Amino acid sequence: MEWKKGFLTEPPVRKLPRRKKSALPDEAYLPEDSYDFTDDDPDAVDPRIAELKTPKEAFEFSTDLCRSHINLFNQGLVKLSAETNLNFCNDLKTVQHNRKFFGHHDGPGKGGLQKTMLLPSGILLNYIEWGAEAAPPVVLLHDVCDCSHYFDEVARPLADKYRVLAIDLRGHGESSRSSRHLYSVETLTEDLHELVVRLSLNGRDWGGAWTRPWVLLGKGMGAAVAVAYAVRHVGRVGGLVLWDYDPEWPKDRLNFYPYQAAHFANQQALGSFLNNNLQLADDTKYMSLTFTNRAYHVDIMEDAKGCRFKMDPYFFLSDFNAGLAWTLLREAAVQCRLMFLYTENSREWSYTRAMEVVRSLQQADARAVQCSIVNRGTTIDAESKQAIEDFSKLFGSAAQRVLAFTDDIDCQARDALKAKGLVRYVKYTEEEVNFRAAEREASKRAAKEAASIMKEGDSPIDFNPDDFD
Repeated sequence: MEWKKGFLTEPPVRKLPRRKKSALPDEAYLPEDSYDFTDDDPDAVDPRIAELKTPKEAFEFSTDLCRSHINLFNQGLVKLSAETNLNFCNDLKTVQHNRKFFGHHDGPGKGGLQKTMLLPSGILLNYIEWGAEAAPPVVLLHDVCDCSHYFDEVARPLADKYRVLAIDLRGHGESSRSSRHLYSVETLTEDLHELVVRLSLNGRDWGGAWTRPWVLLGKGMGAAVAVAYAVRHVGRVGGLVLWDYDPEWPKDRLNFYPYQAAHFANQQALGSFLNNNLQLADDTKYMSLTFTNRAYHVDIMEDAKGCRFKMDPYFFLSDFNAGLAWTLLREAAVQCRLMFLYTENSREWSYTRAMEVVRSLQQADARAVQCSIVNRGTTIDAESKQAIEDFSKLFGSAAQRVLAFTDDIDCQARDALKAKGLVRYVKYTEEEVNFRAAEREASKRAAKEAASIMKEGDSPIDFNPDDFD
Protein backbone atom coordinates (compact mmCIF):
# COMPACT_ATOMS: atom_id res chain seq x y z
CA MET A 1 0.00 0.00 0.00
CA GLU A 2 1.50 3.26 -1.04
CA TRP A 3 1.15 6.34 1.03
CA LYS A 4 0.45 9.56 -0.74
CA LYS A 5 2.93 12.24 -0.08
CA GLY A 6 1.89 14.38 2.85
CA PHE A 7 -1.17 12.29 3.66
CA LEU A 8 -0.38 11.93 7.37
CA THR A 9 1.42 15.20 7.82
CA GLU A 10 -0.04 18.03 9.89
CA PRO A 11 -2.29 20.39 8.00
CA PRO A 12 -0.77 23.77 7.25
CA VAL A 13 -1.43 26.58 9.68
CA ARG A 14 -4.37 28.68 8.54
CA LYS A 15 -3.63 32.35 8.29
CA LEU A 16 -6.34 34.64 9.57
CA PRO A 17 -7.63 37.09 6.97
CA ARG A 18 -6.26 40.55 7.33
CA ARG A 19 -8.67 42.93 8.94
CA LYS A 20 -9.73 45.69 6.60
CA LYS A 21 -8.38 49.00 7.73
CA SER A 22 -11.14 51.21 9.01
CA ALA A 23 -11.74 54.58 7.40
CA LEU A 24 -12.53 56.15 10.77
CA PRO A 25 -9.93 57.81 12.99
CA ASP A 26 -8.91 56.24 16.28
CA GLU A 27 -10.89 58.75 18.34
CA ALA A 28 -14.15 57.51 16.80
CA TYR A 29 -13.87 54.18 18.64
CA LEU A 30 -14.53 53.33 22.22
CA PRO A 31 -11.62 52.25 24.44
CA GLU A 32 -12.21 48.79 25.90
CA ASP A 33 -12.56 49.69 29.55
CA SER A 34 -12.92 53.45 29.71
CA TYR A 35 -16.70 53.94 29.89
CA ASP A 36 -19.72 52.31 31.45
CA PHE A 37 -23.11 52.98 29.90
CA THR A 38 -25.20 51.26 32.55
CA ASP A 39 -25.33 54.23 34.92
CA ASP A 40 -25.63 57.02 32.34
CA ASP A 41 -28.28 59.61 33.16
CA PRO A 42 -29.59 61.24 29.97
CA ASP A 43 -30.64 64.36 31.91
CA ALA A 44 -27.34 64.79 33.73
CA VAL A 45 -25.29 67.87 32.86
CA ASP A 46 -21.58 67.36 32.33
CA PRO A 47 -19.76 69.76 34.70
CA ARG A 48 -17.06 70.29 32.09
CA ILE A 49 -19.48 72.14 29.81
CA ALA A 50 -19.63 75.23 32.01
CA GLU A 51 -15.82 75.48 31.96
CA LEU A 52 -15.48 75.53 28.16
CA LYS A 53 -14.08 78.86 26.93
CA THR A 54 -12.32 78.30 23.58
CA PRO A 55 -13.07 76.48 20.31
CA LYS A 56 -10.21 74.08 20.99
CA GLU A 57 -11.70 73.08 24.36
CA ALA A 58 -15.10 72.59 22.72
CA PHE A 59 -13.50 70.38 20.05
CA GLU A 60 -11.70 68.27 22.66
CA PHE A 61 -14.91 67.90 24.68
CA SER A 62 -16.88 66.89 21.57
CA THR A 63 -14.18 64.39 20.56
CA ASP A 64 -14.20 62.81 24.00
CA LEU A 65 -18.00 62.64 24.06
CA CYS A 66 -18.13 61.08 20.59
CA ARG A 67 -15.50 58.54 21.56
CA SER A 68 -17.84 57.25 24.24
CA HIS A 69 -21.30 57.60 22.70
CA ILE A 70 -21.03 57.46 18.90
CA ASN A 71 -19.33 54.05 19.13
CA LEU A 72 -22.70 52.51 20.00
CA PHE A 73 -23.93 53.40 16.52
CA ASN A 74 -20.63 52.77 14.71
CA GLN A 75 -20.45 49.20 16.03
CA GLY A 76 -24.13 48.49 15.29
CA LEU A 77 -25.16 48.11 18.93
CA VAL A 78 -27.97 50.59 18.22
CA LYS A 79 -29.23 50.43 14.65
CA LEU A 80 -32.31 50.72 12.47
CA SER A 81 -34.43 47.73 11.62
CA ALA A 82 -33.98 46.23 8.15
CA GLU A 83 -37.28 47.63 6.87
CA THR A 84 -36.67 51.09 8.34
CA ASN A 85 -33.14 51.20 6.92
CA LEU A 86 -34.41 50.25 3.45
CA ASN A 87 -37.04 53.00 3.53
CA PHE A 88 -34.45 55.43 4.86
CA CYS A 89 -32.05 54.66 1.98
CA ASN A 90 -34.79 55.11 -0.62
CA ASP A 91 -36.06 58.36 0.90
CA LEU A 92 -32.53 59.71 1.29
CA LYS A 93 -31.74 58.99 -2.35
CA THR A 94 -34.87 60.86 -3.45
CA VAL A 95 -34.28 63.84 -1.17
CA GLN A 96 -30.64 64.26 -2.15
CA HIS A 97 -31.49 64.02 -5.87
CA ASN A 98 -34.28 66.61 -5.64
CA ARG A 99 -32.20 68.91 -3.46
CA LYS A 100 -29.26 68.80 -5.86
CA PHE A 101 -31.15 69.38 -9.10
CA PHE A 102 -34.25 71.32 -8.00
CA GLY A 103 -33.21 72.99 -4.74
CA HIS A 104 -36.09 71.42 -2.79
CA HIS A 105 -36.71 67.95 -1.41
CA ASP A 106 -40.16 67.71 -3.02
CA GLY A 107 -39.01 68.38 -6.56
CA PRO A 108 -39.10 71.23 -9.11
CA GLY A 109 -40.93 74.52 -8.67
CA LYS A 110 -40.69 74.71 -4.87
CA GLY A 111 -37.12 75.64 -4.05
CA GLY A 112 -35.64 79.10 -3.61
CA LEU A 113 -32.74 80.65 -5.49
CA GLN A 114 -29.41 79.66 -3.90
CA LYS A 115 -26.85 82.47 -3.83
CA THR A 116 -23.46 83.21 -2.29
CA MET A 117 -21.75 86.37 -1.06
CA LEU A 118 -18.05 86.84 -0.38
CA LEU A 119 -17.62 88.84 2.83
CA PRO A 120 -14.65 91.10 3.69
CA SER A 121 -13.66 88.57 6.37
CA GLY A 122 -13.06 85.97 3.65
CA ILE A 123 -16.17 83.94 4.54
CA LEU A 124 -18.25 82.77 1.59
CA LEU A 125 -21.79 83.17 2.90
CA ASN A 126 -24.46 80.94 1.36
CA TYR A 127 -28.12 81.95 1.45
CA ILE A 128 -31.41 81.02 -0.23
CA GLU A 129 -33.85 83.65 -1.50
CA TRP A 130 -37.58 83.41 -2.21
CA GLY A 131 -40.08 86.00 -3.40
CA ALA A 132 -39.87 89.34 -5.18
CA GLU A 133 -36.85 91.54 -4.62
CA ALA A 134 -38.99 94.65 -4.05
CA ALA A 135 -41.11 93.02 -1.33
CA PRO A 136 -40.52 93.65 2.40
CA PRO A 137 -37.77 91.32 3.68
CA VAL A 138 -37.96 88.46 6.17
CA VAL A 139 -34.61 86.96 7.25
CA LEU A 140 -34.35 83.45 8.75
CA LEU A 141 -31.47 82.19 10.94
CA HIS A 142 -31.13 78.47 11.65
CA ASP A 143 -30.17 76.63 14.85
CA VAL A 144 -26.78 75.15 15.70
CA CYS A 145 -25.80 72.16 13.52
CA ASP A 146 -28.43 72.96 10.90
CA CYS A 147 -28.70 74.91 7.66
CA SER A 148 -30.89 77.28 5.69
CA HIS A 149 -32.90 74.42 4.12
CA TYR A 150 -34.52 73.84 7.50
CA PHE A 151 -36.87 76.73 6.64
CA ASP A 152 -37.91 75.45 3.19
CA GLU A 153 -41.49 74.76 4.28
CA VAL A 154 -41.67 77.97 6.33
CA ALA A 155 -40.37 80.24 3.58
CA ARG A 156 -42.70 79.09 0.79
CA PRO A 157 -45.95 80.50 2.31
CA LEU A 158 -44.16 83.75 3.18
CA ALA A 159 -42.71 84.18 -0.32
CA ASP A 160 -46.12 85.10 -1.82
CA LYS A 161 -45.97 88.49 -0.08
CA TYR A 162 -42.41 88.94 1.18
CA ARG A 163 -38.78 88.61 0.16
CA VAL A 164 -37.50 85.71 2.28
CA LEU A 165 -33.81 85.04 2.87
CA ALA A 166 -32.53 82.00 4.78
CA ILE A 167 -28.83 82.15 5.66
CA ASP A 168 -26.20 79.50 6.33
CA LEU A 169 -24.26 80.96 9.25
CA ARG A 170 -20.48 80.70 9.02
CA GLY A 171 -19.22 77.23 9.88
CA HIS A 172 -22.57 75.65 8.91
CA GLY A 173 -24.12 74.22 5.77
CA GLU A 174 -22.65 75.45 2.50
CA SER A 175 -21.03 78.55 4.02
CA SER A 176 -17.28 78.38 4.49
CA ARG A 177 -15.52 77.77 7.78
CA SER A 178 -13.21 80.14 9.58
CA SER A 179 -9.61 78.94 9.30
CA ARG A 180 -8.80 80.69 12.59
CA HIS A 181 -11.96 79.40 14.33
CA LEU A 182 -13.37 82.92 14.71
CA TYR A 183 -16.86 82.09 15.94
CA SER A 184 -18.77 84.42 18.22
CA VAL A 185 -22.06 86.29 18.36
CA GLU A 186 -20.13 89.36 17.24
CA THR A 187 -18.74 87.75 14.08
CA LEU A 188 -22.08 86.15 13.16
CA THR A 189 -23.77 89.52 13.63
CA GLU A 190 -21.19 91.21 11.41
CA ASP A 191 -21.78 88.62 8.68
CA LEU A 192 -25.53 89.26 8.83
CA HIS A 193 -25.06 93.03 8.77
CA GLU A 194 -22.83 92.84 5.71
CA LEU A 195 -25.57 90.95 3.85
CA VAL A 196 -28.24 93.42 5.02
CA VAL A 197 -26.25 96.43 3.81
CA ARG A 198 -25.29 94.93 0.45
CA LEU A 199 -28.85 93.89 -0.34
CA SER A 200 -30.28 97.21 0.95
CA LEU A 201 -32.91 95.44 3.00
CA ASN A 202 -33.83 98.65 4.86
CA GLY A 203 -34.47 100.71 1.75
CA ARG A 204 -32.23 103.26 0.06
CA ASP A 205 -32.73 106.33 2.25
CA TRP A 206 -29.41 105.80 4.03
CA GLY A 207 -29.12 109.42 5.17
CA GLY A 208 -32.22 109.36 7.35
CA ALA A 209 -34.59 106.95 9.02
CA TRP A 210 -34.98 103.48 7.59
CA THR A 211 -37.77 103.34 5.06
CA ARG A 212 -38.44 99.62 5.39
CA PRO A 213 -38.06 97.78 8.73
CA TRP A 214 -38.03 94.04 8.35
CA VAL A 215 -38.67 90.88 10.39
CA LEU A 216 -35.85 88.70 11.68
CA LEU A 217 -36.57 85.11 12.74
CA GLY A 218 -34.12 82.89 14.61
CA LYS A 219 -34.37 79.40 16.02
CA GLY A 220 -32.27 78.34 19.01
CA MET A 221 -28.78 79.69 18.47
CA GLY A 222 -30.06 81.71 15.50
CA ALA A 223 -32.45 83.50 17.89
CA ALA A 224 -29.48 84.55 20.05
CA VAL A 225 -27.81 86.05 16.96
CA ALA A 226 -31.07 87.74 15.94
CA VAL A 227 -31.45 89.40 19.35
CA ALA A 228 -27.85 90.63 19.28
CA TYR A 229 -28.32 92.09 15.79
CA ALA A 230 -31.52 93.94 16.74
CA VAL A 231 -29.77 95.54 19.71
CA ARG A 232 -26.55 96.50 17.95
CA HIS A 233 -28.28 97.91 14.85
CA VAL A 234 -31.19 99.82 16.29
CA GLY A 235 -34.00 100.75 13.89
CA ARG A 236 -33.26 98.19 11.21
CA VAL A 237 -35.38 95.35 12.61
CA GLY A 238 -39.10 95.94 13.01
CA GLY A 239 -39.94 92.61 14.62
CA LEU A 240 -38.15 89.64 16.17
CA VAL A 241 -39.46 86.07 16.08
CA LEU A 242 -37.65 83.80 18.54
CA TRP A 243 -38.45 80.14 17.96
CA ASP A 244 -37.67 77.84 20.91
CA TYR A 245 -35.20 80.14 22.64
CA ASP A 246 -34.45 80.29 26.35
CA PRO A 247 -31.60 82.67 27.30
CA GLU A 248 -30.67 80.40 30.22
CA TRP A 249 -30.03 77.29 28.16
CA PRO A 250 -26.58 75.72 28.76
CA LYS A 251 -23.60 76.06 26.45
CA ASP A 252 -24.12 72.66 24.83
CA ARG A 253 -27.46 73.93 23.50
CA LEU A 254 -26.60 77.44 22.28
CA ASN A 255 -22.81 77.84 22.09
CA PHE A 256 -21.94 74.61 20.25
CA TYR A 257 -23.21 71.14 19.34
CA PRO A 258 -21.87 68.37 21.60
CA TYR A 259 -21.50 65.87 18.73
CA GLN A 260 -20.06 68.27 16.15
CA ALA A 261 -16.75 66.33 15.93
CA ALA A 262 -18.44 62.96 15.37
CA HIS A 263 -17.31 60.67 12.56
CA PHE A 264 -19.90 57.98 11.82
CA ALA A 265 -18.89 54.66 10.31
CA ASN A 266 -21.53 54.74 7.58
CA GLN A 267 -24.86 56.13 6.52
CA GLN A 268 -26.90 53.74 8.64
CA ALA A 269 -24.94 54.65 11.79
CA LEU A 270 -25.76 58.33 11.37
CA GLY A 271 -29.38 57.55 10.53
CA SER A 272 -29.64 55.50 13.71
CA PHE A 273 -28.13 58.35 15.70
CA LEU A 274 -30.61 60.90 14.31
CA ASN A 275 -33.54 58.56 14.87
CA ASN A 276 -32.49 57.89 18.47
CA ASN A 277 -31.25 61.35 19.46
CA LEU A 278 -34.11 63.33 17.90
CA GLN A 279 -36.75 60.70 18.75
CA LEU A 280 -38.04 60.50 15.18
CA ALA A 281 -39.89 57.21 15.78
CA ASP A 282 -38.60 55.65 12.51
CA ASP A 283 -40.00 58.52 10.43
CA THR A 284 -37.73 57.88 7.44
CA LYS A 285 -38.88 60.93 5.47
CA TYR A 286 -37.91 63.40 8.15
CA MET A 287 -34.85 61.30 8.97
CA SER A 288 -33.64 61.68 5.39
CA LEU A 289 -34.39 65.42 5.43
CA THR A 290 -32.44 65.88 8.67
CA PHE A 291 -29.57 63.82 7.29
CA THR A 292 -29.41 65.96 4.14
CA ASN A 293 -29.63 69.22 6.08
CA ARG A 294 -27.10 68.36 8.77
CA ALA A 295 -24.63 65.82 7.38
CA TYR A 296 -22.67 64.71 4.33
CA HIS A 297 -20.79 61.65 3.08
CA VAL A 298 -17.01 61.88 3.29
CA ASP A 299 -16.92 60.04 -0.03
CA ILE A 300 -20.25 59.83 -1.83
CA MET A 301 -18.97 56.83 -3.82
CA GLU A 302 -17.90 54.80 -0.77
CA ASP A 303 -20.19 54.56 2.24
CA ALA A 304 -17.48 52.86 4.34
CA LYS A 305 -15.57 56.15 4.61
CA GLY A 306 -18.27 57.46 6.89
CA CYS A 307 -20.32 60.59 7.41
CA ARG A 308 -19.81 63.85 9.28
CA PHE A 309 -21.89 66.85 10.25
CA LYS A 310 -21.98 69.94 8.01
CA MET A 311 -20.36 72.19 10.57
CA ASP A 312 -16.93 73.13 11.81
CA PRO A 313 -15.93 70.77 14.66
CA TYR A 314 -14.28 73.79 16.29
CA PHE A 315 -17.47 75.88 16.33
CA PHE A 316 -17.99 77.63 19.68
CA LEU A 317 -19.58 80.98 20.62
CA SER A 318 -16.96 82.08 23.12
CA ASP A 319 -18.54 85.48 23.91
CA PHE A 320 -22.04 84.31 24.81
CA ASN A 321 -23.52 83.45 28.23
CA ALA A 322 -26.83 83.60 30.08
CA GLY A 323 -26.16 87.01 31.63
CA LEU A 324 -25.40 88.60 28.28
CA ALA A 325 -28.39 86.81 26.71
CA TRP A 326 -30.81 88.34 29.24
CA THR A 327 -29.29 91.81 28.86
CA LEU A 328 -29.62 91.73 25.08
CA LEU A 329 -33.12 90.26 25.23
CA ARG A 330 -34.44 92.96 27.57
CA GLU A 331 -32.97 95.70 25.40
CA ALA A 332 -34.34 94.11 22.22
CA ALA A 333 -37.82 94.03 23.75
CA VAL A 334 -37.62 97.81 24.09
CA GLN A 335 -36.32 98.39 20.56
CA CYS A 336 -38.78 96.27 18.55
CA ARG A 337 -41.72 93.90 18.77
CA LEU A 338 -41.05 90.35 19.98
CA MET A 339 -42.87 87.09 19.40
CA PHE A 340 -41.80 83.82 20.99
CA LEU A 341 -42.71 80.62 19.17
CA TYR A 342 -43.12 77.64 21.46
CA THR A 343 -43.24 74.22 19.79
CA GLU A 344 -46.11 72.25 21.26
CA ASN A 345 -44.93 69.53 23.68
CA SER A 346 -41.32 70.57 23.14
CA ARG A 347 -38.69 68.24 24.62
CA GLU A 348 -36.34 71.16 25.31
CA TRP A 349 -38.47 73.45 27.46
CA SER A 350 -42.01 73.75 28.79
CA TYR A 351 -44.76 76.20 27.96
CA THR A 352 -44.67 77.36 31.58
CA ARG A 353 -41.01 78.32 31.15
CA ALA A 354 -41.77 80.12 27.89
CA MET A 355 -44.45 82.21 29.59
CA GLU A 356 -42.07 83.01 32.45
CA VAL A 357 -39.63 84.51 29.95
CA VAL A 358 -42.42 86.46 28.24
CA ARG A 359 -43.85 87.83 31.48
CA SER A 360 -40.43 88.88 32.73
CA LEU A 361 -40.00 90.96 29.57
CA GLN A 362 -43.53 92.41 29.73
CA GLN A 363 -42.85 93.85 33.18
CA ALA A 364 -40.17 96.12 31.73
CA ASP A 365 -40.60 98.89 29.16
CA ALA A 366 -41.14 96.44 26.33
CA ARG A 367 -43.01 97.60 23.23
CA ALA A 368 -44.92 94.37 22.65
CA VAL A 369 -44.03 90.81 23.65
CA GLN A 370 -46.23 87.84 22.82
CA CYS A 371 -46.04 84.06 22.72
CA SER A 372 -47.61 81.72 20.16
CA ILE A 373 -47.78 77.93 20.11
CA VAL A 374 -46.61 76.03 17.03
CA ASN A 375 -48.79 72.94 16.62
CA ARG A 376 -46.94 69.67 16.03
CA GLY A 377 -49.75 67.88 14.21
CA THR A 378 -49.20 64.63 16.13
CA THR A 379 -51.40 61.65 15.22
CA ILE A 380 -51.69 58.11 16.58
CA ASP A 381 -50.83 55.27 14.21
CA ALA A 382 -53.68 52.73 14.04
CA GLU A 383 -51.39 49.69 13.90
CA SER A 384 -48.44 50.50 16.16
CA LYS A 385 -50.41 52.83 18.48
CA GLN A 386 -47.40 55.18 18.47
CA ALA A 387 -47.46 58.94 18.13
CA ILE A 388 -46.45 60.03 14.64
CA GLU A 389 -45.62 63.66 13.99
CA ASP A 390 -46.68 65.37 10.78
CA PHE A 391 -43.77 67.77 10.32
CA SER A 392 -45.46 69.47 7.39
CA LYS A 393 -48.15 70.64 9.82
CA LEU A 394 -45.44 71.77 12.23
CA PHE A 395 -43.76 74.01 9.66
CA GLY A 396 -47.12 75.11 8.27
CA SER A 397 -48.23 76.21 11.71
CA ALA A 398 -44.98 78.13 12.22
CA ALA A 399 -45.41 79.82 8.84
CA GLN A 400 -48.94 80.94 9.75
CA ARG A 401 -47.75 82.50 13.01
CA VAL A 402 -44.86 84.29 11.31
CA LEU A 403 -47.06 85.48 8.44
CA ALA A 404 -49.65 87.02 10.78
CA PHE A 405 -46.91 88.71 12.82
CA THR A 406 -45.18 90.06 9.70
CA ASP A 407 -48.44 91.30 8.16
CA ASP A 408 -49.17 93.29 11.31
CA ILE A 409 -45.74 94.94 11.28
CA ASP A 410 -45.96 95.65 7.54
CA CYS A 411 -49.37 97.28 7.92
CA GLN A 412 -48.07 99.49 10.73
CA ALA A 413 -45.07 100.53 8.62
CA ARG A 414 -47.34 101.36 5.67
CA ASP A 415 -49.70 103.39 7.87
CA ALA A 416 -46.75 105.34 9.28
CA LEU A 417 -45.47 106.18 5.80
CA LYS A 418 -48.95 107.15 4.69
CA ALA A 419 -49.39 109.46 7.70
CA LYS A 420 -46.14 111.25 6.79
CA GLY A 421 -47.29 111.68 3.21
CA LEU A 422 -44.39 109.66 1.83
CA VAL A 423 -46.57 107.14 0.00
CA ARG A 424 -49.97 107.16 -1.66
CA TYR A 425 -52.23 104.14 -1.97
CA VAL A 426 -54.76 103.80 -4.80
CA LYS A 427 -57.46 101.16 -4.78
CA TYR A 428 -58.02 99.25 -8.01
CA THR A 429 -61.00 97.15 -8.97
CA GLU A 430 -60.51 93.56 -10.02
CA GLU A 431 -61.15 94.48 -13.67
CA GLU A 432 -58.43 97.15 -13.54
CA VAL A 433 -55.96 94.74 -11.99
CA ASN A 434 -56.65 92.14 -14.68
CA PHE A 435 -56.37 94.77 -17.42
CA ARG A 436 -52.95 95.94 -16.13
CA ALA A 437 -51.73 92.34 -15.92
CA ALA A 438 -52.86 91.70 -19.50
CA GLU A 439 -51.03 94.83 -20.66
CA ARG A 440 -47.80 93.68 -19.05
CA GLU A 441 -48.13 90.23 -20.59
CA ALA A 442 -48.79 91.68 -24.03
CA SER A 443 -45.72 93.92 -23.72
CA LYS A 444 -43.56 90.92 -22.87
CA ARG A 445 -44.82 88.94 -25.86
CA ALA A 446 -44.25 91.89 -28.16
CA ALA A 447 -40.70 92.33 -26.95
CA LYS A 448 -39.98 88.64 -27.57
CA GLU A 449 -41.39 88.78 -31.08
CA ALA A 450 -39.39 91.92 -31.86
CA ALA A 451 -36.22 90.31 -30.58
CA SER A 452 -36.81 87.21 -32.72
CA ILE A 453 -36.88 89.16 -36.00
CA MET A 454 -33.87 91.35 -35.20
CA LYS A 455 -30.43 90.58 -36.58
CA GLU A 456 -27.11 90.83 -34.84
CA GLY A 457 -26.17 94.20 -36.35
CA ASP A 458 -29.55 95.89 -35.87
CA SER A 459 -29.84 98.77 -33.44
CA PRO A 460 -32.60 98.86 -30.81
CA ILE A 461 -35.92 100.06 -32.16
CA ASP A 462 -38.90 101.73 -30.55
CA PHE A 463 -42.19 99.93 -30.92
CA ASN A 464 -45.73 100.07 -29.72
CA PRO A 465 -47.00 96.83 -28.17
CA ASP A 466 -50.35 97.40 -29.91
CA ASP A 467 -48.61 96.89 -33.25
CA PHE A 468 -48.07 93.23 -32.44
CA ASP A 469 -51.64 92.34 -31.42
